[in-house]
Amino acid sequence: MSVQTTSTSPSTRPALALNPASAVVGGVGAVLLLIAPLGLAWFFSPAVPSMHIPSMTLSFSGLHHLSSSGMAPTNWIQRNYFAWLGWVLIVATIVVTGAAVLLRRRSLGVAAIVLPVLAVILTELAAKGTLTWSQYAHQSSNTRIGVYVLLVGYLLTLVAGIMQTRRRA
Repeated sequence: MSVQTTSTSPSTRPALALNPASAVVGGVGAVLLLIAPLGLAWFFSPAVPSMHIPSMTLSFSGLHHLSSSGMAPTNWIQRNYFAWLGWVLIVATIVVTGAAVLLRRRSLGVAAIVLPVLAVILTELAAKGTLTWSQYAHQSSNTRIGVYVLLVGYLLTLVAGIMQTRRRA
């Protein structure tokens, strides 16, 4: 009696290889990424009586308005992030993470790791704007829920990418 073993080569693997755990983690991350810029408060700006500026809480769209209006000093990354780059990073992260979760491609898993890391770096640079790092750290108490929801969303998509990459190793 002979025992036959079958091996699968990359060409015989199924095209779809859904990992339920990474799908759930990536899905929750994607939902958080979509919720974060849609009306949640991102930053609190205290009043400046000498300039007649009232206190206000700024959402993603409020930050877009503020950075594009010229009412506050900004830099190129801040203007572009709140105009279009933030949305591109969110959508690209969701699409790449979804593809990495569904397909058996190591390159997609790596992209699902790199993209959220890049997005977090660019988000922090946009949030910092023209402040020095020490000024930005001093203002950290003015950060609101929208930023945290976005960062957790990126963290979860990063974890989903890691899960997919490790699964194939």
